[in-house]
Amino acid sequence: MPTFPPLNVLIVDDDADTRANLCDILELDGHHVETAGSVAEALNRDTWPTLSAILLDRKLPDGSAEGLLPRLKELAPNAAVMIVTGYADLQGAIAALRLGSADYILKPIDPNALRASLLRVGEQQRLRLAKERSEAAFGALVEAAPCMIVILRPDHRIVYFNHFAEELTGHTANDVLGKDYFTLFLPEEARVAVTARVAEAFAGRPIRGSENPVLCKDGTRRWMIWNAQRLADYEEAPGLLAVGQDITGLKQAQEQALQAERLAAIGQMMTGLAHESGNALARSQACLEMLALEVPDKPEVNELINRIQQAQRHLTQLYEEVRGYAAPLRLERDPWDVSRIWRQAWENLALRRQGKETSLQDHTAGVELNCAVDPFRLEQVFRNLFENSLAACPSPVRIDVTCSETRLQRRPALRIAVRDNGPGLNAEQRRRIFEPFFTTKTKGTGLGMAIARRIIEAHGGQIIVGPETAPNTTPGAEIILVLPRDSS
Repeated sequence: MPTFPPLNVLIVDDDADTRANLCDILELDGHHVETAGSVAEALNRDTWPTLSAILLDRKLPDGSAEGLLPRLKELAPNAAVMIVTGYADLQGAIAALRLGSADYILKPIDPNALRASLLRVGEQQRLRLAKERSEAAFGALVEAAPCMIVILRPDHRIVYFNHFAEELTGHTANDVLGKDYFTLFLPEEARVAVTARVAEAFAGRPIRGSENPVLCKDGTRRWMIWNAQRLADYEEAPGLLAVGQDITGLKQAQEQALQAERLAAIGQMMTGLAHESGNALARSQACLEMLALEVPDKPEVNELINRIQQAQRHLTQLYEEVRGYAAPLRLERDPWDVSRIWRQAWENLALRRQGKETSLQDHTAGVELNCAVDPFRLEQVFRNLFENSLAACPSPVRIDVTCSETRLQRRPALRIAVRDNGPGLNAEQRRRIFEPFFTTKTKGTGLGMAIARRIIEAHGGQIIVGPETAPNTTPGAEIILVLPRDSS
């Protein structure tokens, strides 16, 4: 008895005795047998997916094996087709094998030779099923894993791209399969180093703990840590299995911690500097006040004294702003309707709006406006944005606040676009607007937008400059805030 599971076998032969003889042999070995005496009878069935082997007579009343074999391979691609003939024809055997025949058996059929052929078929079927199960298990594993998983060819073409990678990057698998991974996902400055590591991995040296950024479809970057291993045979060709874990949050936390250390050092230095300078400024202020009493009848001198005093007050303000920027942020977050916060910021700027025609327009369109925020800190952000617009825009000043739903790092978020009707931002301003101490104003430290960014990022959000306005459209500056809905 055979040592492999029973096979489903179709016998196609016009000789009834041959069919009966083959049925006896196969059924004794436990196989399931179907028979047909012609091409038409063979094709008239719906059991093709279940067939493991087909014993096909070379000469049939209504056709030949050479003509029928391609059709059988199409109908039953997993079945092994074995040609059975009474003619020892070398050219015929070669032709049959070229058409995909698994074997060429001469009549009268030797039962042991037939069993050996079917044993090979059974083993091939077992291997095929094992491969299918392995691939299914692999597919289930990689689709469930919270990691970016890609498989590359040596020329860097993508041949596998899992669902998590789609979510992370914004690209679908259909978009990227067959395309160059390096062109799509690697910043130019990272390509040389990654190319070297990938070449080493294909040479048999696995990649472990390699960090590099990945470009997403929306232009953002995610930091990944990679492990990669060469696959000797993935879909009949070498591949590189690369598994990347998103460490963007960790990177940001490390950068924030480093920035906090630097700011703490600056804050400590500024505290001492402001204290000592404050004492010196207080002494010079007292001297100036005494000097003003000595020259009450000299307006030119009093004007100079007044200008010196204004400069000293400005210097004191600068010290306080820098110290405030360096101070650590401690958020007290609660659910808030953010429209209440920006309207309060607008009301608190009533004195700044005097002398100008101004309007604030809300465009919320039924969007849910509740977010977990620190209202005091968020009001600072809106106040800074509104102050910049009031300073930049000629009268009448119009500021539009537009809200919409979005997602930030796969979490629900609120997008708030603040746009004015001013002259807009030039290229340098767009590039440097969030840099500390960058300003186009004659007064101020240039810390307002840097502080706004610190506050929004402390909330786990993003603040960016909106897209440039198209030619022949209304100019204006737009700043976009993205706030996560929750505080996790």
